[in-house]
Amino acid sequence: MNRIDAILRDPVFPRIKAAVIGATGLAYYADKDAALAERINRRLSDKPTLGLGAYLAQLAGEGPTGPEYQALINELTVGETFFFRYAEQFEALCAVAIPECLRRNRESRLLRIWSAGCSIGPEAYTLEILLKRHFAEQLRDWQVSIVGTDLNASFIETARRGVYGNWAVRGLDPAVLAECFDRQGDLWAVKPRFREWTSFSVFNLVEGPLPNYPRGLGALDLVLCRNVMIYFDEPTRTRLLENLHEVLVPNGWLVVGHAETGQQVNSLFTPVPVPGATIYRKPRPGSVPPAAFPAALPVTIPVPAPPTLAEPKPAETKPAEPKPAKKRNTATDPAARLRATAAKPTPAPLPAPQPPPAGGPAVADGDRAAALDACIALAERNRLDPVVHFRLGLLEEELGVGDPIAAFKRALYLDSDFALADYHLALAYWRRGKLAPAQRHFRNARATVAAHDATELVAEGGGLTVAELRSMIDLWFSGEEP
Repeated sequence: MNRIDAILRDPVFPRIKAAVIGATGLAYYADKDAALAERINRRLSDKPTLGLGAYLAQLAGEGPTGPEYQALINELTVGETFFFRYAEQFEALCAVAIPECLRRNRESRLLRIWSAGCSIGPEAYTLEILLKRHFAEQLRDWQVSIVGTDLNASFIETARRGVYGNWAVRGLDPAVLAECFDRQGDLWAVKPRFREWTSFSVFNLVEGPLPNYPRGLGALDLVLCRNVMIYFDEPTRTRLLENLHEVLVPNGWLVVGHAETGQQVNSLFTPVPVPGATIYRKPRPGSVPPAAFPAALPVTIPVPAPPTLAEPKPAETKPAEPKPAKKRNTATDPAARLRATAAKPTPAPLPAPQPPPAGGPAVADGDRAAALDACIALAERNRLDPVVHFRLGLLEEELGVGDPIAAFKRALYLDSDFALADYHLALAYWRRGKLAPAQRHFRNARATVAAHDATELVAEGGGLTVAELRSMIDLWFSGEEP
């Protein structure tokens, strides 16, 4: 019998497994006994006389911050990463999220970012490189903080050194390498200029309290927590997402890995789709995040939060005369569709199923059918309300049923200046491989918002501004058009 088989058959092994998963949240190893035994064997290779019982006692005596526990954690966690990993997400931050943060914080001149589960540090340094290469003028005299944390103490030491091999910088443009790194033989060191805002510390996402203001983990504008939750079980993921929601300011942004999307994220955050990525936004106080529907499409649809029933504030300018019931609104004030329903009272929010308890199904079939039936019935009763048809289209697209294209077209027939209806109609065409009409409606949406102030709110956008929508639209053209 080899050593790994002996570890697997030892009655103490399940206790070590439970202790390690409980302390670290690494439920990834819950059904990977052989992999866990192999890593324990690595730690015992220089301790041939130490049995599992004694090893468990040593781990329990030290706790997760002890040297042997940390050495085992080093074996269990993955440090493979590189600069500008998943470049599409950084493009989305550059085009949409960071400009919004700069506008929102222009009075305080503060920007706080957390790279949670930062591994050996490239993600955190990438953020500083991106900020200084693209927003240097806007951030002049700002106080910027980028905090990188990881459970693995040896990873944090590597991150603090900021020196990497060719693997970590692979694919970078030579100009970026020359500007941002110093060559040290076969290694690359992040230049001091791109390390001024970034700090690192050991932090356990499972056990550490959040918010944690002494560590700079509170009132955050942006959190990246990518490829971390795939190692956790569902209750741990749910608890972590709630904590991440808590540490973000209203309208703050969350970026997760491509495999970590779904109803748990959608129940707390508003998804914002851009080419190749979806980033998430914490709703403002008083709004409700979209109901958690099961993901049925390769790109998540941002179902806007239902409007509140409070009386709307008067429009800043004199509202246009109400349009005749059966006419398109080409003659009405186009700002009416851009300001968040300022020109008229909002309809009652659509009935929607509530998010399920952790571990349960996303939405029961009966709830899905009830929600859809309620939307269809409301559309029948309000045939001349473009907002109702727009929301029906969002729900049909999210559930993968009905004809969302027809619903978005009805919304546009009733209100030709409905920018988000054009945008989502373009997305619907794009997902079906109909690129020509998709491009046409992206152009229409861009033309609708072109004449409006960047700070205006887009109706049905859940707090989305004109500037943010312009940035989202421009990304779909990838520089092919002005």
